Amino acid sequence: MRFPEVKMKNNKVLIITDSISMPRPGVSYEETWIYLLKKKYRNLDIIDRPARGSTSRRLVTEGGGGVDLLETYMPGTVIMQIGLTECAPRLFRKKGVEFFFMNKILTPQLRTRYINHVKKTRQRKPELSDVSPDEFRINLRKFFLRCQKTGTKVIVIKILKATNLYLSKSPGIQQSLDLYNDIYDELAGEFSDIVVISPVKDSMDVDRLCIDELHINKEGHRIYFNAVNSCFRKLYPSS
Repeated sequence: MRFPEVKMKNNKVLIITDSISMPRPGVSYEETWIYLLKKKYRNLDIIDRPARGSTSRRLVTEGGGGVDLLETYMPGTVIMQIGLTECAPRLFRKKGVEFFFMNKILTPQLRTRYINHVKKTRQRKPELSDVSPDEFRINLRKFFLRCQKTGTKVIVIKILKATNLYLSKSPGIQQSLDLYNDIYDELAGEFSDIVVISPVKDSMDVDRLCIDELHINKEGHRIYFNAVNSCFRKLYPSS
């Protein structure tokens, strides 16, 4: 843990997450790690900004240049849990001739038939991810530089490793996850106030901790909470 054991003067905590950290059927809001954090640290102003399908583009666009995920609130700490959506291998590029053909030329029925045919004849490709590794790095670096200027500490939760069900659908997904997680580690080495944590360790059974192929269950949320809480004990020792 790199953060010094010093009481934070700024009690605002901004949480930026995708759907992994959100409640869903089988996981109530009161069972999420975010609720558990709010319950334990009642004296902190914990601001939750989730969005399904979040990518790093939110960091540099939301509110105009990304201000709604930093400067609008001026938090002392940011907790970031994003990345799975953008690194997932895809069947199609979300732009270009094929995308135009499917969405502008084909009727809905023909589009469905075309997609079903592609699913049978292609594998999902890492190079067709929503956000390329280079853009991911650029977006993060821009955000971290802004955090540096505002004196904001950042806790990054690494992208969850792939379940067996996810691997069966996207055989190359774990290599993509490792690549994007390595970018987190790389940038953490460039900035002194960034800590990268991986709540689900390699020794843990990720299938047992997930409610489906992507999202953590109640036990998974408790593990996430414990990992974040270990950081908070250093940042907010008197809370």
